[in-house]
This record gives sequence, structure tokens and C-alpha cells, in this order.
Amino acid sequence: MDIISEKARNCLPYDLETRLHSVRRVVESGWSIRKATAYYKVKRTTFWRWRKRYDGTEESLMDKSRRPHSEHPRKTPIEAVSKISNYRRRNPGDSSIDIWVKTVKSGWAMCYSTCLRILKRLDGYEPYKTNPKRRRDGKYHTPDYPGDKWQVDVKYVPTECKAPGLEGRFYQYTYLDEASRKRFLYFANEHSMYETVNGLREAIAFFGYAPKTIQTDNGFEFSDRASAKEKGFSSISRDGPNFLERFCLEEGISHKFIRPRTPEHNGKVERSHRIDQEKFYRTLSFYSLEDLRGQGKRWMGKYNRTPRNVLDLKSPDEIEIEKLGKLMHDTGEVRCLKLLKCFTSFDS
Repeated sequence: MDIISEKARNCLPYDLETRLHSVRRVVESGWSIRKATAYYKVKRTTFWRWRKRYDGTEESLMDKSRRPHSEHPRKTPIEAVSKISNYRRRNPGDSSIDIWVKTVKSGWAMCYSTCLRILKRLDGYEPYKTNPKRRRDGKYHTPDYPGDKWQVDVKYVPTECKAPGLEGRFYQYTYLDEASRKRFLYFANEHSMYETVNGLREAIAFFGYAPKTIQTDNGFEFSDRASAKEKGFSSISRDGPNFLERFCLEEGISHKFIRPRTPEHNGKVERSHRIDQEKFYRTLSFYSLEDLRGQGKRWMGKYNRTPRNVLDLKSPDEIEIEKLGKLMHDTGEVRCLKLLKCFTSFDS
């Protein structure tokens, strides 16, 4: 009698020897089915299945393959799997969402979970592991509509991205809308409040509306507090508001500061800067400020069009249109005239 492998024996409720003896007792020895099932502790339905398969040979009671006769009609084509594998090999720094977007744009219709499952099966792919988050009391309230609050911050452009012979430092001013995660990037070769206002002015033109509130840290490009502290004063006395404050007053914008040494309070814009470092500056090389602005503009468009896990696999552009349309439907307020044509469907 053939010996069943140990793995198969652990998976089967009854081994081949038990099946053969129980059926032979009924067929050859004249046992009743009731007696055989009670003796071998077998269900009647199971025994009848063995009895129908038995043709006098031991092989008839062996396990048969459970493999389907044909492939699943909705199985992912091997060509799509090969394309995902090639995308992963050519772009090792891309996230699973980036690869999914490229696959869908190439003509293969699939959901994100399917693409992620294929990536996990591929050799060498390790899903991104996040660090455990610190527990905080209370829950942070994200604004409901675009334009309610913007997070603003400045990032140094890495010096290794500059072409040989290019002198000076360059800075990225980021204006991120909290509700939609949509961003505007402004690049300059000066770290000052003047460039902050220039970037804010261009951000308002880019979004099509001014924010109700901007939230920044306490850097000298946003406040006079740092310069006053360097001079030994607890506060700075002046006749009127500074350049940024005057601009905010003219536009009806309130300015909110986060607590010192707590960059996590501006977490959304800080997280976007990490994406910039991983996806943009890792391969960037620029030769002038105009070149940096041109490449930054293309990267900004790609960022705003890319779906995000935190946005339920929607892009910041899609979230902005969706929430501005909801604002118009709920309150009748049209915050962005440039996107008014996108909201006609909400009136019905």
C-alpha cells in the first residue's frame, strides 16, 4: 500500500488505509453501512462518497486533485503581472500607489488591492513600514472644506542637487491645503519674509481663493519673534504690523503659529516634504533658479494628480473638486470661480 506523505496525512480527516478497510468491510465482509460508519467514526455522507468511488482498486480511494479544470475568468493576465514587475524593477523608489497608477494608465484595469497583492508576491518587494505613532490626547480636527486652513513651511533644497558652479542656497516654500492635501510650491534663492509673501500671493492665484487661516512655525520668515529673541527681547516693539501681517490683513487671512519645537503640529506639510525628498530631490539636478522652478512645477502637478492612501485612493485635485462642490451644495458659497463649471452636477 502506498504511503501518504506526512503533510497530506495531516490535512486529511482519514488516511487511505482507513478508507480502504471501511469500504472493504461493507463490500466484501457484509457489514452494514451503519456499523461501518460507527466503527470507523465516519459520517455517512463521507462513506457514501468513498463507496461510489471504489472500483475494487486502492487507487480509486486516493485523493484527487482539487485544481480547477480551467483558470479563473477574472485572473490577472500574465502580461499585466509582467508590466508591474518591470515598473517595480525600473523604479525601485516608487510606492505601490505610483506603480498602480502607471499600470492603469498603460491600459490594464485593476483595483489597487490587486496590484498590491501582485507586488507582495514579487521577489525583492518590501511594503513600506511605518513607525508606530505616539498616542496623543484628543483628536485633531481636519478642516472640512478647502481654503479653511493652509499649512505653510520652508524646506532647504539639497545642495547636492545643484549643478557644478552654481552658487548660493535655494529654498522651497510649500503652501498645503489641509482639507484636500493639494499643494503649491514656490522656489526662491532667498530665505525671507518677503519671499514668503511672494509665494503666498502666487499660491492664492494658483488655488483661485485665499485661505481663511495660515498655520506656520515661528521662523523668522514668518514672524519677528525669532529676531527679537536673538536681540535679547522677550517681544519686539514696532509701530505697526510686519510685511506678512499687512498682507494677511489686506486679504482677510488670520495667521496662526504652532508651539515652538513642535513640527508635528504642521505634520501634513512636513510629511509632504519627506515625499519631496524621496521622490523629487533624490534624482533632481538643476542649473538655475528658472530650471528649478520649471522642474518643481512639473513635480507639483504630478503630486496633486497622484492618488493617496490617506485620501481613500483619490488625488488631491479630486478631493478639492469634491469638497468645494460639497461646500457649494451645503452653503451656497462659491469659493473658487475657476472650478465653478465642475460643480453644476451638485445643483440637481
